[in-house]
Amino acid sequence: MESPNDLTLEEIDRFSKSKYFKHTAYITLSGGEPMMRDDLAELIKILHKNIPTATLNMTTNCLRPERTETVFRKVLKENPKLKFGTIGLSLNGPREIHDETRGIPGSYDRVLETYDRIKDIIPCSFSFTFCKKNVDYFDYVQDLARQKGTCAYICWTVMNTRFQVDDRDLVFWKPGLDDVLKNYVERRFKKINFLRDLFLLTPAVEYSYLYDSIINQRIMPCYAGRQIVHIAPNGDVYPCNFKLTDDRILGNLHQKSFNEIWESIPKNILDEIKCGKCMYPNGLCGDSDIYPSVKNNPPALLAWLIKKKFKGENYIEVRKSNE
Repeated sequence: MESPNDLTLEEIDRFSKSKYFKHTAYITLSGGEPMMRDDLAELIKILHKNIPTATLNMTTNCLRPERTETVFRKVLKENPKLKFGTIGLSLNGPREIHDETRGIPGSYDRVLETYDRIKDIIPCSFSFTFCKKNVDYFDYVQDLARQKGTCAYICWTVMNTRFQVDDRDLVFWKPGLDDVLKNYVERRFKKINFLRDLFLLTPAVEYSYLYDSIINQRIMPCYAGRQIVHIAPNGDVYPCNFKLTDDRILGNLHQKSFNEIWESIPKNILDEIKCGKCMYPNGLCGDSDIYPSVKNNPPALLAWLIKKKFKGENYIEVRKSNE
């Protein structure tokens, strides 16, 4: 059940009519947990009506398998032209590991039940979040996904008030993660081929650039606050869903229109994003924010790729200075 302070359907309808959403490419409904909203199907219908260009993505913890199926059947029936990206089903490892990291016994079985219920009606895959307890189980989730006829993708490791994590959970900078990430890219996408990648800038290049930059804590181009926005359930507006601190709140939709908020973003926040000062202090940016920025910046990808070739380095490799 939603919080009393959550945006109402009327408020969602109003802000999503903003001229700034006219050509929006994608919408991601994330957590908390979207399925906790009793009016989720109605919310999606409103977003699709007002932003028909957008592809819908969602991440769910799968704790309500039957409701998840019911919601998606209703959404598909009422919005036949709605485009879906993927529905991410959170899975952090085998049964005992997943249940421990989620803190809820039986979570693992509910994930698999959810997959079986919706796999034939909606595109879905498994979303893996690295933490100190499951770092050795990503191959397990990828293998399970393949057996089920889908794929697994990396969510993120992040430090903020939404996650019960500490410094030990920031495993992306632990020895050996470069091999894990390299193997993931090669399993999910085509094998590395420099000439093909140079001309096509394939997903293998995009994700390799992303993860190589992360493990080396390299600043990446980011369009948060310009092409990307995060709206919290309570109406708070942030440049992205990574650094959700009070000093990053741009305004609240209970009090102001989206246009007013978007047109008055403080210069210091935009400068911080442009310089990458917000990128690594408490974890790392999630794919939902930084990947679209990477994908939309061919010059950065080309420069990185050519430098890799010139130096004879692997696409994903820890710099010697970091060892």
